[in-house]
Amino acid sequence: MRSTRPWTAVAAVAAAAGLILTGCAASGDTSASDGPVTISWWGWNASESQPTIDAFEADNPGITVEFTSYSNSDYLNNLRTALTSDNGPDVLQLAPGATVSNYGALVEDLAPLASASWGDTWADDYNPLGLTQLQSEGKQVALPSYMSAAGFIYYNSDILADTGTTVPENVDEWKATCATIRAAGYDCLAQGAKDAWANLDVYLSLANSIAPGAIYDAIDGAIDWTDPDLIQAMDVWASLFSDGIIAPGATAVGEYPDAFSAFLEKKAAFIALGTWNTPGTMTKTGVEVSQQTVSTPIDSVYLSAPFPAATASSEPTQAFGGPDNGWAISSNSDNKDAAWKFLSFLTGEKGQEIQASVANFPALLDVSVSTDDVVAPDQVANIDEQQDSLGDLIGYRQIPYPELETALGQALSAVAAGTSGSADALKSVQDVSATLSR
Repeated sequence: MRSTRPWTAVAAVAAAAGLILTGCAASGDTSASDGPVTISWWGWNASESQPTIDAFEADNPGITVEFTSYSNSDYLNNLRTALTSDNGPDVLQLAPGATVSNYGALVEDLAPLASASWGDTWADDYNPLGLTQLQSEGKQVALPSYMSAAGFIYYNSDILADTGTTVPENVDEWKATCATIRAAGYDCLAQGAKDAWANLDVYLSLANSIAPGAIYDAIDGAIDWTDPDLIQAMDVWASLFSDGIIAPGATAVGEYPDAFSAFLEKKAAFIALGTWNTPGTMTKTGVEVSQQTVSTPIDSVYLSAPFPAATASSEPTQAFGGPDNGWAISSNSDNKDAAWKFLSFLTGEKGQEIQASVANFPALLDVSVSTDDVVAPDQVANIDEQQDSLGDLIGYRQIPYPELETALGQALSAVAAGTSGSADALKSVQDVSATLSR
């Protein structure tokens, strides 16, 4: 799974003392009506876990939820063994892409449960990409926790005001803007170029600007990765480093915490992140959590904008993304009825409203993100624009073929480091693509 954990990951650490941590799923009857039931809930990025548990248990006094929070790597290391044993979770977290493919056979098909509880048209209530990216082999293996999308830059409006600059419309304008920003003593774009996922987001932004949707054709094998439009996007990626847009030394630092900390500490004007960044930069509660990660006071106003167009003749990318993560039920669970009650709470109206309250973007179409806790009034319209963009996504973020994702990440790293040209780097991606069975 791609490590794009925003301030919620920090919040999980900060709130760890308040969580009930357990590695065992309780045995018991499959129906909560037969007596008290304890269900085990596992995740690596469960935003608002304790408020969710409190609200669910208040509505369901016969069911107790015990939550275990893992790091990404520990979660993956434990999950397969747990799902084939008697000690695994009843409800578990999956991400679009590899985890859905790898673990889909070990979890329940949620579509029949949703139809029985909500009616045959239940899927119409969700963002379509929130569902399709959590399907595998004809099964709805998970339901979405909340939506997220990339294709944005976040910027420090105070730095732009200090330097007399504005948000650039395209990369050529950005080059000139960055020269002014650097002359004032700031870095321009903080980029954790050591992390493949962060580089992939930028490349998808550039490719979808030059030739909207072409990169998905390449992923599907319909066109070659050596297509001229994709090579042009790689050339623009290289120019972000050579033209001084991306801060020096970026290939040696990660997006979290390094680049994000530089952005929070007012060292850099821009960062290329997605909507998962909104809570930690635009809400008072989220900024308080982000403040725990840096020593410099966070006193700037942050806003977002579309990632600048790759060329003066192209348009900025549409947002791309889908469900940030989703919730599944282990096929080995002894408490499937209670687990479904909890999962339907997480992904239904009440659970989605909890996510919306902290500026996560609901997957349910009728639930709007809350703007009650914004730091500055200008952020209200900005957040509303982000939610609108989630209704018109051009495609997904997570490449569904791990080998291809790895190859593209390596190609981007080589071009960023100057050890490969664009055409050669993408030829290596095409070589991997040609071996895939789709």
